[in-house]
Amino acid sequence: MITKLPILVICMLFIVSIATAQQLPVATNVQKAYAKGTRNKTGIPGKFYWQNKADYVIKVNFNPITRELKGRVGIDYTNNSPDTLQFILFKLYPNLFQDIAPKAIAIAKEDLTNGVKIEKLSQNGQSPDSTKYTIRGTNLFVRTKKLLPGSKTHFDIAYSYILNKGSFVRTGQIDSGAFFLAYFFPRVAVYDDIDGWNMFPYTGQVEFYNDYGNFDVEITVPGNYQVWATGSLKNQQEVYQPKFSALINKAEQSDSVLNIITDADLKAGHITKDNQQNTWHFKADNVTDFAFGISNHYVWQSSSLVVDVENQRRTRVDAVYNPHDTTYRPVIDYARKTVQAISYQFPKIPYPYSHETIFDGPDEMEFPMMVDNNPFERKKDAIQLTAHEIFHTIFPFYVGTNETKYSFMDEGWATMAEFYLHPMIDPSIPVDYDMTDINTSSGIEQDVPVMTLTPQLAGGARFMDKDQKPALAYFYVKEMLGDELFLKALRVYINSWKGKHPTPYDFFNCINTTSGKNLDWFWQNWFFEKGVPDLAISKVILKNKICSLVVSNVGTEAVPVHLTVYFADGSKQYLNSSAACWMNGAKTKAFSFSTSKRLKEITLGTAYDADINKQNNYWKAP
Repeated sequence: MITKLPILVICMLFIVSIATAQQLPVATNVQKAYAKGTRNKTGIPGKFYWQNKADYVIKVNFNPITRELKGRVGIDYTNNSPDTLQFILFKLYPNLFQDIAPKAIAIAKEDLTNGVKIEKLSQNGQSPDSTKYTIRGTNLFVRTKKLLPGSKTHFDIAYSYILNKGSFVRTGQIDSGAFFLAYFFPRVAVYDDIDGWNMFPYTGQVEFYNDYGNFDVEITVPGNYQVWATGSLKNQQEVYQPKFSALINKAEQSDSVLNIITDADLKAGHITKDNQQNTWHFKADNVTDFAFGISNHYVWQSSSLVVDVENQRRTRVDAVYNPHDTTYRPVIDYARKTVQAISYQFPKIPYPYSHETIFDGPDEMEFPMMVDNNPFERKKDAIQLTAHEIFHTIFPFYVGTNETKYSFMDEGWATMAEFYLHPMIDPSIPVDYDMTDINTSSGIEQDVPVMTLTPQLAGGARFMDKDQKPALAYFYVKEMLGDELFLKALRVYINSWKGKHPTPYDFFNCINTTSGKNLDWFWQNWFFEKGVPDLAISKVILKNKICSLVVSNVGTEAVPVHLTVYFADGSKQYLNSSAACWMNGAKTKAFSFSTSKRLKEITLGTAYDADINKQNNYWKAP
């Protein structure tokens, strides 16, 4: 942790050093935030930074037979902004399945419903006239008395909806006895210093942006079902039989993997308390969301590890899955090693939550402390998916990035985690990465700058521009700065913005400031421009045992140079340069080396170097 004085000194020196350097184009709404002092150009929260807060008390009853969820939610909302709010905007994410709601994905006809039914809505004990609230797709507008700066208000909402049986989109029925319920309650939308209310509707494709809050949740389900959820289970002894409660306690202190619920236990029954219904009570503080999975036939493996050596704090890691999905058995090991890698290797941030549960479902989606992952047969795919989804714990949950607008701020990091963490999880897996998307889609008509708002991404370049390009960009920055400086800068960014909402500009500026290097040329090239990666070996000259060669940047994107020189005797030599070699607009990079060995061939590029034309990346000795 860097103290305030060094940060201030570094910031002042850095501002002076880049006063005449290249500047990124800054959106006008971000410029207004600078002027108001909510953010600043050093990349840390401004003196007058604020964000609103909503705390939730939720009680739901879910019927697995009818799939009806009936709930009541009490919301304490605090307006910390300097603005007087004329209305309150709520999000009704289950309305994706409302028949008249706009959608960016296909929903089966049998899963279309009337959406969320608001049975009662009151503010501070008074029910507004139904004409004072309007539902438009997943947005619920409630016209209220003016909410002054610094004031608080309370909402009570009774509601119900039918969970989708098919058309699983991050939530729904998995099979006849397993369900994953996400976005299951009305929530107040984010009101921030950049855009005001987050008006973007949820259409099934673009993801989410939620404020931080405290959650107190009671979930009532039939007695033979178990519940796994965001937060800590507060009434474990009231819902589990003593044998299983003891096993859970043991797992929370065990470095070994324990079988909490086995297939034999399921056949024997008597796992939960023998009641017609059980109510499961969870609490989670300062998180952006709450999700839960239920099943009457899933097995449960669990382990834990110390994630913070200073206070010996442990995180429990769970794998909960259908016993028929045998490919899920190693997932507990992958999950545990991912949590370990995040805590001690990259980004070396002690895992921030009490547990991480991987739940077997037909999707690949992250939630605070919960992941819904489908089973993969191939080991490498299972490891990379596990690493990707668990890494989302840091972005967008610990650091509250806006997925709705800038999904590259979390998807890029999670995609980088796929290829960067998997050798830490299993070194036996070959180091390679599928670069097909970036190598085939860069420069096509659908390709756009990474800074393009996520709802505007479409077609073949969508994955590339929100996942793959930013992942590689972060990876190349790591090479330019070196591991130590890169991790230092990244941790300052994480610690400065944990529990807050950074913009891309905050990230760019924070990395610049903390590293002491002006990387605006790189941010401009990789995030604001429609770049095409294409390097080529353009010249090789052998003379008097000196090899001189030139690599040309045929494309428009700053890609690192990694050359492998192969000799006739089977030995190799490496010639490398980070992407910084293109910083000042250079189009060629020259190398030379002396050798008495006979050259065989030279290749350009590694498994992580983007290049749309591999044909010019090879030279063979005559």
